[in-house]
Amino acid sequence: MTDALLDHRSLRELVARDLRGRILSRDIGPGEKLDVAGIAGQYGVSSGSVREAAFLLEAEGLVVVNPRRGITVRVVTATELLEIYAVREVIDVAAAVLVAGHGDSEALEALRAGQEHIEQAWDAGGFATGLAADLEFHVLLAQVSGNSRLHAISVNLIDQTRLHLQPVEAADASIRARPPAHLHTAIIDAIASCDESVIRKAFADHYAFSRTRVTHE
Repeated sequence: MTDALLDHRSLRELVARDLRGRILSRDIGPGEKLDVAGIAGQYGVSSGSVREAAFLLEAEGLVVVNPRRGITVRVVTATELLEIYAVREVIDVAAAVLVAGHGDSEALEALRAGQEHIEQAWDAGGFATGLAADLEFHVLLAQVSGNSRLHAISVNLIDQTRLHLQPVEAADASIRARPPAHLHTAIIDAIASCDESVIRKAFADHYAFSRTRVTHE
């Protein structure tokens, strides 16, 4: 692989990373059209690199690339968020079963620390930091499973969750209420039990709570 090709890919990924951050932080809002020429000038890259970065973000479900209308940030719906929760539940159960099968005490300790971090984040910063820590817990679960594919999928789904929660939060601030701590504690206890049916039940309860809040909105 030539240095030129590596540089080209790194530029595309750099732009994609920065745009991803701006979208997830709401600096660029849902439905907003990306100024390809302006972004290219801002990053000192070609318009082609920006479009390639957009294709990466489209694969992640963050933007829509239309040959006629240009590139826009996805306008999301509650239905799409429910679909994401359905896939996340499958991924979480698969990761949890792997962790349970490994009998890895260090993985369980990492998850317990992740749960403590969630509670500390809610105490310190409320919804924004609490939500971030909550989502990080699910990425951590996939990471300690030892399956790199599950981890990569989990990271992408968490980014999509952040994007799709934005309009829900804007519609009604009641979603900012602190979720019960036992939802994640039950997940950790289920993994420690090494019982797949208990694991499935813990995640079913977790996502039932999440779906209820979204459908209420």
